[in-house]
Amino acid sequence: MTTLAHRVVRQRGFLVALASGLVVLAVNLVQNVLNAVIGQLSFLGTSGVPAWQWWAGYAAQFASIAVPLTFGVVLSFWFIAPIGPDLHIAHVVTRAALAAAVGSALVFLVNLVTTGISLVTNGLMGQIRLTADAGDQFLRALGFSAVIAGGQLVTVAPLVILVGVLLRMWLERHPSEFEIVGIVDTA
Repeated sequence: MTTLAHRVVRQRGFLVALASGLVVLAVNLVQNVLNAVIGQLSFLGTSGVPAWQWWAGYAAQFASIAVPLTFGVVLSFWFIAPIGPDLHIAHVVTRAALAAAVGSALVFLVNLVTTGISLVTNGLMGQIRLTADAGDQFLRALGFSAVIAGGQLVTVAPLVILVGVLLRMWLERHPSEFEIVGIVDTA
């Protein structure tokens, strides 16, 4: 590992936040796989599209939604608003909801960039063609990204809150040697 990676991993609370984010990612992965299987079963025998094309779509959806969401949860639990054992449950729920919102904001940004690029290029490989309706296409990408991010916030917030409460319970049983402080605590 590089020196920067060593410094990041050794910072206070990073591994706990990473473990919490990986729990969110694992649950998202299981949910996506189950949704993909159910989706495949519903089209069984009626679609002429090969199964690998369906799975490629689900993989792209996982990469553009679950991964940025997890990154936002880790960033929030580690740097913005970490959860400590001395927090009241209302504060834990609020910080976990903030983590879900940060993850959803990253989902919005990733989807805005990817959807905007695909709409502006009209699906052409590396050829940018700004058509007369490029502004409308950008607004469409903005709306699509907002819907995806809002849906993820509503869907994933209960999971992130549960992970936050479990994290607090774990930290009560395994107290930290140092004070857990984030940006929210210093402001």
